[in-house]
Amino acid sequence: MSITSSQKMLSCLLNNKNKRLVKCLFNVRFMSDDKSKNDSHEGNKIKAAVLKEFSKPLQIETIDPPKKLKSTEVIIDVNYCALNGLDVLLCENLYSKTQALPFVPGYEISGKLLKVSEGAKEAGFNVGDKVVALNKDLFGGLAEQCIAEIGNVWKVPSTIRSVDAVCLLENYMTALLGLEQNGSITEEDMVLVNVGIGGIGLAAVDIAANIFRSKVIGVGFSEDRADKIRERGAFHAFTYKEKKLVKEIEEIAGDRDIKGIFDGETGDHFKKVLKTFMNVYKSKTPSKYLLRDDNFGVIIQHLSREGRILVAGVADTDGAKKDNEDYFTVLGINLHEYKERKNELFRQTGDDVISFFEEGLIKPTPSMIAGFNHVNTAFKFVSEMKACGKVVIDMKNQDTEAKTF
Repeated sequence: MSITSSQKMLSCLLNNKNKRLVKCLFNVRFMSDDKSKNDSHEGNKIKAAVLKEFSKPLQIETIDPPKKLKSTEVIIDVNYCALNGLDVLLCENLYSKTQALPFVPGYEISGKLLKVSEGAKEAGFNVGDKVVALNKDLFGGLAEQCIAEIGNVWKVPSTIRSVDAVCLLENYMTALLGLEQNGSITEEDMVLVNVGIGGIGLAAVDIAANIFRSKVIGVGFSEDRADKIRERGAFHAFTYKEKKLVKEIEEIAGDRDIKGIFDGETGDHFKKVLKTFMNVYKSKTPSKYLLRDDNFGVIIQHLSREGRILVAGVADTDGAKKDNEDYFTVLGINLHEYKERKNELFRQTGDDVISFFEEGLIKPTPSMIAGFNHVNTAFKFVSEMKACGKVVIDMKNQDTEAKTF
């Protein structure tokens, strides 16, 4: 086609009669290009919440998207990121290790795969897969895109909403491993769960009551926590008071024809176990120790010939007190150690938790959902220990006001 012919055709298209057609064609192409860029993010900047100084607000910045992948890594287009206690402790420099700065927190995320490495493809991951990740090795979840190692990533059925998926892994995996591996829980068990402020403790109540059908007693920091415990299926829940706790346990045990539960050496041992778990209530306001990710433990308390009680939940796991006769040392569940030492069990536990939710057996619920631009409001909510469940950041609807549940 000659230049003259091309000019005539363009002139024809641009006459008043055809301007609408040209505009429509242009918009279709423009929208298509935009959608392609939005899906791939290649060459675009992305937003991330960056910590520049400890105990200061996160700064929302525009950064380069992740590009280079190692052989077993993927890039996730993040829909939601949970803001956990560990994130807060790291950002406030209150954890056992000091985090290098600058730092993008967030490790529990849900979304879709944007890019997959060759190793990830061989493992069955594909671009577009709906996933949830427990990205404690790399963090970076409070960004529109995040690199994760496939050992920390699970596929999610299309029937599960991403906002629900992001509430599942850490709390429910920790609780399930503790109850099964340390407690060998059965339907016949009575389970006393120290819920504390919520989180893993509430997940333990949910699993014990609704998966194993055990008799669950829950203890919480406040009456609103006790309400949440009842909602998860506990047959009895109350706020902590030392004398009230002993009396309540004696009455509940009596209803099951268990007498003298605090008598003799066995009773003394039980009191030490309880003190170890309930020591977190020694101050009127919750300690930030409750935000740790490794303080959930399970102890089996045998009751002579009359069965046993599982004591589970937030415990004082400070090994420095092991020589104190008033304390019983509790080993907290650490998901990272399970991944390193018992990886097959770690992976299976994640699969089980996702299946439990898909089947409607467990019901994790968020305490707050906030758009990305309100991340510091959500951060403060976690830091002040007001959350019973997950605090979730919406990475897609970024201007959404924070809403509590």
